[in-house]
Amino acid sequence: MRTILYILVIITTVLAAFSFRTKKHEVNLTDNEYKVLTVQGRIIFENSGKDMERGDLYVTGTPLNFTTISSRAAIINDINGRYVISSNKGKLNVLPAANNVMSRSNAAILNAVDLKNHFSGRYLVIKRGEVQISSENFPMNENEFFYLTYMHNGEEIAKKLRSEGDFLIIDAEEIFKIDGKSIEIEEKEMTLFYKSDKSSKINTFTPVFPDAEILKQEVGILLETYQAESNSKKINEITGFLNDFYGKPNKKSLSDWLKAEFELE
Repeated sequence: MRTILYILVIITTVLAAFSFRTKKHEVNLTDNEYKVLTVQGRIIFENSGKDMERGDLYVTGTPLNFTTISSRAAIINDINGRYVISSNKGKLNVLPAANNVMSRSNAAILNAVDLKNHFSGRYLVIKRGEVQISSENFPMNENEFFYLTYMHNGEEIAKKLRSEGDFLIIDAEEIFKIDGKSIEIEEKEMTLFYKSDKSSKINTFTPVFPDAEILKQEVGILLETYQAESNSKKINEITGFLNDFYGKPNKKSLSDWLKAEFELE
């Protein structure tokens, strides 16, 4: 009988403690807990040994192990907003994420300067990119066209880019195909050229082709946090997040994608 009573006391104590901890958790949730939007590199929760993943809850003060100097994560809180966590010489950096970042214009590119500015830095392509370019200055046909070069297994690869009317098409499946065989899609530096009577270098940049399904999940988490905000606020936050972790998106491509996936416009 004593054994049964003893067990009942233990169960009651555990349930009471759990109830107290749950209440405390709810009270402090908006103060010190953040949802993880995305992780670049590898970050480990020291206490559990578990890798930090998209959708996890991060409690401020939780010990983290950043396995590389480039490892970082985007975290979000509906009160405090979006932050980027990283490590600097073993110390945790928690910095407010960038906001009010412009996307790449969807206006037609008219000249070489605009073309160079457009294809610069980390260049985000969601599914595929369509860039309108002046056919007067840069006609695109069988003999006049744009092409990319990049390195693969120590060899320089040249890939002619397809066009549809006066739109240049940036398609990962076409770019990452050699001799008819697909290779791994990865982030790497590439150089854009225009071929007419001679080849002219436009610029070197880094196209980024994220997994569309993963990107959808990440943006979905962000939108859950900002569900009460205006559409312009949501789009601004999404654009800032994409700039931080992927690259500067094309305004039209982003707009079309957000409308198709989230009915957001």
